Amino acid sequence: MALATFGTCFAGFGCGVAAISAQRCWQRNPQPTRCVSPSDPHSQNHQRIAKCNCGQLNVTVTGPDPERISLCHCNLCQKQSGNVFAVQARFPKEQVKIEGTSTVWKLTKDEADKLEYRNCVSLGGGGSFHFCPRCGSTVWYMADADTARIGVKIGCFTDPAFPPPKLSGFEDYCHPWALETASLAVQHLK
Repeated sequence: MALATFGTCFAGFGCGVAAISAQRCWQRNPQPTRCVSPSDPHSQNHQRIAKCNCGQLNVTVTGPDPERISLCHCNLCQKQSGNVFAVQARFPKEQVKIEGTSTVWKLTKDEADKLEYRNCVSLGGGGSFHFCPRCGSTVWYMADADTARIGVKIGCFTDPAFPPPKLSGFEDYCHPWALETASLAVQHLK
């Protein structure tokens, strides 16, 4: 298993030095996918809109796709997202416009450190998750250690052409089948 070490903002949320495996769970094409869109995703006027389920809370991002797109397997991200992992991207604040009302769940570093499992919020020094008070979808967040950027949950863009993650963290918590759904012996619904 090949390990890479990163000393910059890393996992689903946190910052700090962490080791990740590029082969263990994420086995996709290493080349980023370009978005199929009327405007070039690398131009300054490219626009993406992330929305909650009911559409009341949305985040409009204008500019190029982010360099920092991460997938996190930590138990906090699993519980917070209601999924077996969370995928998010951070955008410079000046690229982001937030509309609608959100409820905030603030988790301090001290609170994150007291959880019974390692987690990315502990690495990130704490943070605030913003979710829709009507439908409950978490749409965006802010890491206390990265106040220049706003994190957006990739699923809220509902765009299968969004570029894939470039980082994967807390893989010890990974559900081994989670990233291989095409090979599972399941009924595939359309």
